[in-house]
Amino acid sequence: MGGMTSLGPAAVPGPAARSGGTALSGLADPTSPVDGTAPTKATGATTHARHTGSVVLSRRGLLRAGSALLAATALTPVLAACASETPVGLTEDGRALPIPPLLEPDADGRFELTAMTGTTEFLPGVASDTWGYNGAHLGPTLRLARGRSYEAVLTNDTDEDTTFHWHGLLVPAHADGGPHHPLEPGASQTIAFTPDQPSATLWYHPHPHEKTSDQVRRGLAGMILLEDPDEHAPGTAPEGSAPSAAEAPSALPAARTALPHEYGVDDIPVIIQDLRVTEDGELLGHNFGSDVGMLGETVLANGAPDAVLTTDRAVLRLRLLNGSLGRSYGLQLDSGDPLTVIGSDGGLLPEPVEVASVTLSPAERAEVLVEVPEAGVALVSRSPDLGNVADPEGVGGTDEFTILRIRRGAEGAASAGTAEGHGGGSSAATSANGSAGTATTGPASISALGLPAVLAELPEPVDGGQQRSFNLRGRQINGASMDMERIDAAMSSHAPEVWLLTNLDSAPHNFHVHNAQFRILDVAGQAPAPEFAGWKDTVYLRPQEAVRIAVVMPHHEDDDGSLPYMYHCHLMLHEDDGMMGQFTVDAAAGSAQAGSAGHGGH
Repeated sequence: MGGMTSLGPAAVPGPAARSGGTALSGLADPTSPVDGTAPTKATGATTHARHTGSVVLSRRGLLRAGSALLAATALTPVLAACASETPVGLTEDGRALPIPPLLEPDADGRFELTAMTGTTEFLPGVASDTWGYNGAHLGPTLRLARGRSYEAVLTNDTDEDTTFHWHGLLVPAHADGGPHHPLEPGASQTIAFTPDQPSATLWYHPHPHEKTSDQVRRGLAGMILLEDPDEHAPGTAPEGSAPSAAEAPSALPAARTALPHEYGVDDIPVIIQDLRVTEDGELLGHNFGSDVGMLGETVLANGAPDAVLTTDRAVLRLRLLNGSLGRSYGLQLDSGDPLTVIGSDGGLLPEPVEVASVTLSPAERAEVLVEVPEAGVALVSRSPDLGNVADPEGVGGTDEFTILRIRRGAEGAASAGTAEGHGGGSSAATSANGSAGTATTGPASISALGLPAVLAELPEPVDGGQQRSFNLRGRQINGASMDMERIDAAMSSHAPEVWLLTNLDSAPHNFHVHNAQFRILDVAGQAPAPEFAGWKDTVYLRPQEAVRIAVVMPHHEDDDGSLPYMYHCHLMLHEDDGMMGQFTVDAAAGSAQAGSAGHGGH
């Protein structure tokens, strides 16, 4: 199989080999507002002391400072770190894939999550300082049910401000966990929300102002399984308005029954991240000179390098999450057999789609079915479809990795532990590893699952309504950097909108919208690939190409619309450096509130 750092040279397809890879022409002014009107400053905005004065001590400010002395001082530690990265390679036995324990809310719908510090061994016998939720690294898998109300007790046991963001979940702005909701060290808060959207694979992570990438790099991330065991009847949009994902049905009951659904046994979470670690265990940050931020030479699956899953199942459902800071993956099987894609960011697709490879940029998810032959198979990353990037090697486009080796064993994978209301992080997770052998339990093939012809019913996206343009260049959107005290767009719930997202750079970007599951209308004028035609909250933007998405915001009865949501590039260095904007939903005129204590604008 080769080492973890390289499986040999990889070729990136040329522009002629990509569909819709036409150059952009007639681009909108990259500094124009999103809707043709001037952005507004929120009422009640506060200027904070650390941002008064002529120099803002942020990463972006340092990078833009023209002083050669300042640049040299800032970059010296980064340059020194580059030479000391120690990749973790493959071994014959590998490490058992950790299965994060399930965190189940109690009978009253209450659960607890604590961000904390600890240590984790990535290199054998070498401890690294890490962060995690309810444990030393990563966090439990939170299982929620559509239509049920929850109370989350959130505690910060780290030494920095942090937040708890529910990525992909449609929640009121006061519960969203964006940068406006910092939780100080030692503090706790309780939030309430009721998920109402199709069953899906979502995730949670921190979202503090300018520090998201650093805290995710240390280990703050976990998966959310939103299910619909009660077959919750979705609501209806007001007459004359457009339905949002909150009014969309979940997967059809026949699909839920036929698909693998035993957590940790045939339904496997796989959080994919890369890592830069030194021989003494120090975790390094972004690569100097990389346009996308950190590109580690070690890849983790659920926090483990060299991961191996041993199973007695011939068919597995893998819930794939790209939890990396800046790296995109071209996920495929080393055998050359297809992946059967059944779901995207926001839920199941209308029908299964067979693909040779699926490319996921940071924060994107895919649910796939995999047949496991007796000889085993490996999930690898090769040749991600990044588009016509100027420097494929510099953005990780030529890197190849073995992410997860899957072996057949005589015993089923051990199911993960379950905690009611609280749970350990992956440091305490159950390993999915059986004994050697070839016994098989369950269906022998994907065709034997008996999947229905339709997995989920998706409404037709609305190609109309308010038109907005978002042009991404450098670390700015529409020529502006993130300002915590500026509202960039005011939206109304159930009002259809079409957003034109354009990457004006020669390097990758992507685009994530809070409180939304949108639909891709077209990519460079062409219909999206079937595996990306379902509900999405994050979309990859190829260089010099445009994507149109249909967006409809849900209405939250317990939200007065005064607090903003975010849209941003989810390459985390980019968002931390200011590639982000803010919008409100159903805000009364003059009521929008932005900024937060200790967190002013850039």
